[in-house]
Amino acid sequence: MAENSAVAQESSHQAPSGKHRNINRRKEITILLAALALGFVLLVAVYAVWNYDRHHPTTDDAVLKANFIWVSTQVDGQISSVSVKPNEFVHTGQTLFQIDPRPFQERLTKAQKQLILVRQQNVANVATVKAAEAQITEQQAALKTAEQYAQRYKKMEKSGAASKLGEITYENSLVTARAKLLELQSDLTKAVAELGADDVQQARVQMAEATVTLAQLELDWATVTAPADGTVTGLTLRAGDYVQAGQQLFPFIESAEWWVQANFKETSIKNIRPGQPATIKIDIYGGKKFHGIVDSVSTGSAAAFSLLPPQNTTGNWVKVTQRIPVRIRLSQPDPDFPYRYGASAEAAIDTEANVPTSDARTTGP
Repeated sequence: MAENSAVAQESSHQAPSGKHRNINRRKEITILLAALALGFVLLVAVYAVWNYDRHHPTTDDAVLKANFIWVSTQVDGQISSVSVKPNEFVHTGQTLFQIDPRPFQERLTKAQKQLILVRQQNVANVATVKAAEAQITEQQAALKTAEQYAQRYKKMEKSGAASKLGEITYENSLVTARAKLLELQSDLTKAVAELGADDVQQARVQMAEATVTLAQLELDWATVTAPADGTVTGLTLRAGDYVQAGQQLFPFIESAEWWVQANFKETSIKNIRPGQPATIKIDIYGGKKFHGIVDSVSTGSAAAFSLLPPQNTTGNWVKVTQRIPVRIRLSQPDPDFPYRYGASAEAAIDTEANVPTSDARTTGP
């Protein structure tokens, strides 16, 4: 009986131990499965992020750009008035500043008067030629009459009907008439030379007209106007300043077109194509998103056209991942969030989007 009781007690102690082992084993399996599930989720998440980044290249090496010019004049002169203020938005044709127009007005008046004189001189030269021709015609008639009288008196003198003195008188008249005709012919030659051929006359008038046109242009250039809609920046010009033709006075930023120059790593541009949509974040406006479209991809790296491009033929050359500029055309600006030339930005491109045929333009610089 005692032995049976001991065996029963031992069996009762071993039964709970087996249950504990089963519970622990279930916990281990549960933990293992949870770890595998978590690992799988993390793996899927990492793949998703990697795949998203692969199809949505991003760079923070980006800057806002727009077309801009340096405003300059085409004539020398003193500024008489400035019609705009720094950072003022202006429209095409709006006056920016005025150069003293008086010297140019005087040149225009002088050129106009000179044109009148040239035309009048041509008229006078034509009249001179016609008068010389008329005098020659008249003198030819007088010469013919003198010849007739000289011949008649010569015959009369031979027949004794007239004196020798009368013959000599008419001979002298004939010589004088011939000399006068030669003189008039010489005057006609001179008048014709001064008048010139038709093309010479036209050339004189055209030169005078060109002088008038140039003087008018210089007068017009004295008023400097906006070449397009845009903003005046860096304006320090004041009335009384003297400016010279071609002198760069201040920048003018056009408002018609804005884009982002985004410099992507060369390992990220494989799938970038013109026409793909892009999302832009401008540092000035924090998380505000702007929309754009890839306009073109440069055919050269940003460093290739710098003042000191990299030289990989030197012995100490170190390979560096290059940046390829991508031009992203921005949508029209929101008045509440105006674009600022040169502002830093971040660009992301969706390379999986379908590109419309009209936007699939040839890649270029």
